[in-house]
Amino acid sequence: MRLLPSLREKKRYLAFEVLSESVTPRHDFIEELGRSSQSLLGDAGSSECEMNLLFFDGTKGIVRCIPTQTMRTRAVLATIHDVRGVRVAVYVTGVSGTVKGAKRFF
Repeated sequence: MRLLPSLREKKRYLAFEVLSESVTPRHDFIEELGRSSQSLLGDAGSSECEMNLLFFDGTKGIVRCIPTQTMRTRAVLATIHDVRGVRVAVYVTGVSGTVKGAKRFF
């Protein structure tokens, strides 16, 4: 059974850029995103954020979250400082309500 659009959970899309010494693999970044989320927010906080990595090409990406947890998601991205021993810095370049809008921040 389908939900009406007014009853669906709204979403926000955070566009970010990764500065690193080498290209970061998608799988490794997903693992580090989960680890950072667990250490900063705990189990309950991580599940409330509902973060999903939609797009990642090694240097730029888009993370989906719910609107009330946008600041927490930004904090989780900011705490990522190394991926598999490679130093990285993650900068959020913009927040949008649609994927198309988030891609404009690239």
